[in-house]
Amino acid sequence: MSCNKKIIISIISTLIISAIIGAFLLEFYLQSNKYDESVIQTSINSKIMGEERDVIIHLPENYEVNTTKKYPVMYVLDGTSQDIHTAFKIDILSKVKLFPEAIVVGIPNTSGNRSRDFTPHYMKIDVEEANSDLGNGDNFLKFIETELIPYINSNYRQNGFSSISGNSRGGLFTLYALLERPELFDAYMCYSPAFWREDYLIVNKTKAFFNSEHNIKTHLFMSLGDLENDKMKKGYNAMVSLINGFNYDDLDFKHQITKNANHQSNSYKSTVYALEWLGNVLQN
Repeated sequence: MSCNKKIIISIISTLIISAIIGAFLLEFYLQSNKYDESVIQTSINSKIMGEERDVIIHLPENYEVNTTKKYPVMYVLDGTSQDIHTAFKIDILSKVKLFPEAIVVGIPNTSGNRSRDFTPHYMKIDVEEANSDLGNGDNFLKFIETELIPYINSNYRQNGFSSISGNSRGGLFTLYALLERPELFDAYMCYSPAFWREDYLIVNKTKAFFNSEHNIKTHLFMSLGDLENDKMKKGYNAMVSLINGFNYDDLDFKHQITKNANHQSNSYKSTVYALEWLGNVLQN
């Protein structure tokens, strides 16, 4: 491909992404996080978690028409807040061939237990409390692996490629999931991840993981808003420097600082860039 053609494609891609962000903002204000009738809202009685876990399933527009087609699956933490905009962007990107049609599975939190579930089992849920309980991330990950994923695989047409995305403490959990189950997902996406917690403990755990692992083959995307606070930036930069230092051939690592984004808006703004990046993976 000629240099000029690459430049033209890059410009067109940037314009499309800008249009998608604008269209999403309009859609966000119009819908106010309401689900379309086509979205499936169900629940799983989790023996591992000892509770009912809601599940929100966004199927591709032509899922019922193309009855033999199989799709990649994206699992999205913080269902009811992060899954709507993710599914919307995938729908738009699929129409312009920058991302394939996909099944999006939102995983809502149970009342008051978000911090419990997203915190690794070796970290305090509340760093301000000396006697804080440790996180329940190991059981939550086991729920995803042994109950949720088999449920989706048994009931919906998936093609074997799956990814997970999380925001803030959900981004911390997503990186934790990679360390605990590096082969569970084909791609991991961490938006505004809280890597600063407990003196960058997750960074140290990642260093130990990379020192012991020699066959890491996965895709990892991380982003942080340029308007986020210093502790978020320090933890994020420490993780980026660590991963870049290992330079594994089989680890496809993409990271970015999102312009004009803070902790509340970074995931909404950077998801489209993560999807474009992952779309190149899926379509090559």
